[in-house]
Amino acid sequence: MILRSFTFYLLTLSTFLSSLGFAYEMDDQVGYVNPRKSHFQTERFQFNGTSDRLRKFSLVLKDLGVPPESSPNFSGFPLSQEVTRPDFEANLNILDPDAGLRRYLSVDDQGVSLFQDFFSHLLPEGFLEYGVDFLKSAPSTNTEALLAKLNQISKQVKNPAETQPLAGLKILIDPGHMGTPDWDTDTGKYVRIQNQKVSEGQLNLWTALLTANAFESLGATVYLTRTEDGAVSPLDPATFDTSPFFNQYFYNSLDAWMSPYLSLPDSSILGAVRNAPEAKKAYTPNQRTQFFITGADLEARSQLIDQVQPDIVIDIHYDANQSDQLQNQDNSIEAFVPGGFRKEETGSRYVRSLMFNHLLETRRFNASVDLAADMIQGMSQSLNLKLQNTAEFLTSIRVQDGVYARNLYISRRNTTSLMVYLECLHYDHASEFSRLAKNDLMGNYHGKSFAYPSRLQAVVDGIRTGFLHHFQK
Repeated sequence: MILRSFTFYLLTLSTFLSSLGFAYEMDDQVGYVNPRKSHFQTERFQFNGTSDRLRKFSLVLKDLGVPPESSPNFSGFPLSQEVTRPDFEANLNILDPDAGLRRYLSVDDQGVSLFQDFFSHLLPEGFLEYGVDFLKSAPSTNTEALLAKLNQISKQVKNPAETQPLAGLKILIDPGHMGTPDWDTDTGKYVRIQNQKVSEGQLNLWTALLTANAFESLGATVYLTRTEDGAVSPLDPATFDTSPFFNQYFYNSLDAWMSPYLSLPDSSILGAVRNAPEAKKAYTPNQRTQFFITGADLEARSQLIDQVQPDIVIDIHYDANQSDQLQNQDNSIEAFVPGGFRKEETGSRYVRSLMFNHLLETRRFNASVDLAADMIQGMSQSLNLKLQNTAEFLTSIRVQDGVYARNLYISRRNTTSLMVYLECLHYDHASEFSRLAKNDLMGNYHGKSFAYPSRLQAVVDGIRTGFLHHFQK
């Protein structure tokens, strides 16, 4: 890692603006091109020798009893001279479609740096978070060890004499959500029609167990974040310490709902924020539950990934639009890979550091896309379902048909493995619900029997076929 000297970053404002694609800067406005919409867009800011918005944000945090966000831990981040500038820039409009993160970056032919705020390279050295130099000539070398291992697996898969072609490969499968009646109610991840109910958490678990069996039979070492219904986090939802997630909620707000308040004068900003609906929401019992579901439990799953250090992470999910009615229009398949970092999601220093990691790990991103594409193609053929192909899906950006970059917690937190987040089919589709509501087959995972809908066999067959096809290529 080379943390380049601060003097290198004292560039002229015009050079900085041109390097990020900014068009003009005057008074309290900055204009830049939104790469997704190809037109000028403006931001207001104040620059008086210090970052006024960060100063006001600090006042607000102190008033709310939230400690300042500490510096991110950059250990394990990509080293200098591992990625070329063309490779770094190739996926910028997919990973950072609104140029939100680029407001915090300085990019030139020598390298790229991450700062604590807009234009902060003009401020004291403490505003510099992390910087690396670009590799001067192709090819990029980031993710070298992981890709070398995957190439070895590919050789094994291509060997017709190999009976366990995935031997040596570590796969972690995360069955999304929780699957118990109480958690289904809290998450809304179920469909109930009269006396029939389909729980996504249960579908995810059964699919994960069946997929684990399939991969283990091929020689892979498989880990699961859970093997039964319920939360992964060992914390008690009624008594766990919410402060880390409460604090992160407010750190994340800097570029989201908090942003308009930061233009108010000091005399009125504190009262305005205290009375903001978004601030009041943070103290409610419902938000406490959400801090557990979308914070503590997802962090527990992510920590398991950190411990296992798998080569590949597969997140299993199914899709539904509503919990109390069926539909006949939407039954496509898609997969998410890390990216799609939207402008309102860049407020936290910690989150920005993870986003920056994914921007630098270009070859890991491309490998995740290739694996995801092959897996969903196998599922599409096995299930006879189409791939999602809209330009945007929810908050995600299309990389190619069926594969989307989306800023999801586990995908963002996973900075060491290939990442494929599957949405297998729509269980609220009328033709699927009737099949998925009937547990007509028996399975067994490591001595534990479970009943599951036979439709899931086609899902798992597609996952297995697409996975092997990826390595056969």
